[in-house]
Amino acid sequence: MTCDVTGTDVDLFYRIWIYKLKSATRSIIRWEVLAKMEFGKNATTSLSQDIEADSKDYVARGSWDSDTPANTYLALSMNIEKLVCNDVTAYKCEMYYKSSTTGSIVQSYKIATFSAFVKPQVTSLITRKNGFVVQGMSPSDIATAEVGDELELTCTANIGSLKGTLIRWNRTSETSPTNEFIGYEPPQGTVDEGTEISDNQCGYTRVASIKYNATAADAKRDNNLAFECYVTVTGDPYGKSFTSENNPRFYTDVNNQSSGETNRTMSTTDGNDISIAAGAIAAIVTASLIVSVLIGAVCIWLVLKRKRAETGLMNQDQHQPTSVSRDTELNVLSLSPNTYEQLQNGTDTESRMTYDLLDASANPSAVPNSQSQYESLEREAGVSQTYADLKLGR
Repeated sequence: MTCDVTGTDVDLFYRIWIYKLKSATRSIIRWEVLAKMEFGKNATTSLSQDIEADSKDYVARGSWDSDTPANTYLALSMNIEKLVCNDVTAYKCEMYYKSSTTGSIVQSYKIATFSAFVKPQVTSLITRKNGFVVQGMSPSDIATAEVGDELELTCTANIGSLKGTLIRWNRTSETSPTNEFIGYEPPQGTVDEGTEISDNQCGYTRVASIKYNATAADAKRDNNLAFECYVTVTGDPYGKSFTSENNPRFYTDVNNQSSGETNRTMSTTDGNDISIAAGAIAAIVTASLIVSVLIGAVCIWLVLKRKRAETGLMNQDQHQPTSVSRDTELNVLSLSPNTYEQLQNGTDTESRMTYDLLDASANPSAVPNSQSQYESLEREAGVSQTYADLKLGR
């Protein structure tokens, strides 16, 4: 920074100072002195004691020409590599001198703003497939996807010193066999540009994201589906276009089968198909059990029938009863169903089998047609008690 004297009416120099704006509010502005040139018999140039001489590698220098005021100046240099965001502020050059025209002391100053601009740089790219983070950050580290999968890419970047700068996207071409990137404009509703946030380093940070559903065309590619995010700025204050370098990329190989169809198939298999299959199996098992029970019942019935027939013949040969006495008739009312076998001995084989199935005193309704069966047996055995009498215990 150089303070040049341009006045022509300088009769006598008093001082030239360089200031840096330290703070400013609506009512108070504070300046910090950086360099001085004091005039007496000779001009002396120095740095202010308020600053550290080596903090920015400050160097003060100047020249004084009392005969030719335009040759007088004060300059201050600093190491640009050591600048920080706070150094981007206003600086003031101030001079006091005696006017040769009016003879009065004059204060003259100029204020200039020192500007610094940060170059954009992308810091990260994170990709989620159907909500889960996946890798795939290089052609040798490729993620896999299926038609219909949702890819969500989130890019974080230092967008530079201009807060309105946006993050942009590239995508590999569908027709090129190589991984050549071309500009990609996400459809409306699939992009979130994010809000710029000051990074306290003279720049701004932005987080942007896009959503993309893998298509059947992506599955037919000769190359990989890939995305890249980047930042570019044009014109002032950079002087020319600048695009961020070494931008992160995401690569994926898209398969033909749709994960949505797979999920639906699995859901059907897990739900309705399994229910139907389980029902069919249960029906088969139930039918098998019924058939087995019926076959077993028939076999048991045949065995019992044969055994009862043999027993009945033997009893007929030994006893040959023709009727049942009144005493037997009364005993039937107080004995268990097993005692009813006395009645069976006076009937034919078929009636005895019918009576074996009858349990009138315990649960008559458990045997279908028990009343008619008993009444038939009653007539054949000559018993006067009716089915109703046995059931009621009369």
